[in-house]
Amino acid sequence: MATETNAVYLSGFFSEEDIVFDQTVPSAYNMIHALVGLLVANHLPGFKAETIVDAVLRRERLSPTVVGEGVALPHARIEGIERPYLALGVYPAGLPSPEGGKPVQLVFLLLVPEHQPARYLQILRALANLLREPGSAERLAAMRDSAEVMRFLRRSEMKLPDYICAGDLMSAESDALREDEPLSDALDRFMDLDKVELPIVDAAGRLIGAVDTHALLGCFIPKGFRKLFPTLKNTPANTMEPLAERLRQTRGTKVREAMNPDVCTCLVDTPAREIAADLAERNAVKAYVVDKDGRLIGVIPLAQFFRRILRD
Repeated sequence: MATETNAVYLSGFFSEEDIVFDQTVPSAYNMIHALVGLLVANHLPGFKAETIVDAVLRRERLSPTVVGEGVALPHARIEGIERPYLALGVYPAGLPSPEGGKPVQLVFLLLVPEHQPARYLQILRALANLLREPGSAERLAAMRDSAEVMRFLRRSEMKLPDYICAGDLMSAESDALREDEPLSDALDRFMDLDKVELPIVDAAGRLIGAVDTHALLGCFIPKGFRKLFPTLKNTPANTMEPLAERLRQTRGTKVREAMNPDVCTCLVDTPAREIAADLAERNAVKAYVVDKDGRLIGVIPLAQFFRRILRD
């Protein structure tokens, strides 16, 4: 069988010397400082540990990185390093989860080069795949020997994905509108959720379009609306009755009547570069992720796309 000579594997980013076992429950600072110190001592003699610790803590303050039940992946982009470096901390007693979930027993600290923005997402997906099997995180957390950990990782070896895809960028979409909902309900959702666009699905959950604030504006406040307001001097200037009447008139209007059917869609495995091109060509604010049957399963807002590629 042919071998994959260009394959990149998760275990290639760290060794037995980059694994630490700690029976105590250190603070977040002490834990990150210890793992960074390990990488600096083993691989980065010209770097200052405190500078890297500050970068990791700064990134964690933006959004704590708990990637699974009992597993965290604090990370930072570091200028001047040429490849990613991983350190693993095993904490049997469990560190408090920043999200209030299961205590964290495995901490993979990751440093990635500043010029490799996609590497973090590739390693994140490889880790998620590695720990997806039920009980694998618990087995790893129960180990007390670095050589045993490395044997486990190599035995369960995960090749890094070749490219970043929609699945690495998306979040779940739970705010979809039904096509037969009244437009007034859509207005309520926009006000409550502070969104600029919401997807529209049919009865089977298939994505059929989206509605945005501009479409709503056109339905509730059409062009020429100024002419409906009274201009007589003896009429109160603060009256909003024409607007209230317009809102009453549109209660029977369905969401599908304001729908834009030409939205940016993709599959879970669509490459990020194709999503970026489609967003730009459509001047879209979101990409919607659908399954093979067209059912909506996730969303990639434009701001989230940039954040995951350029900041995470």
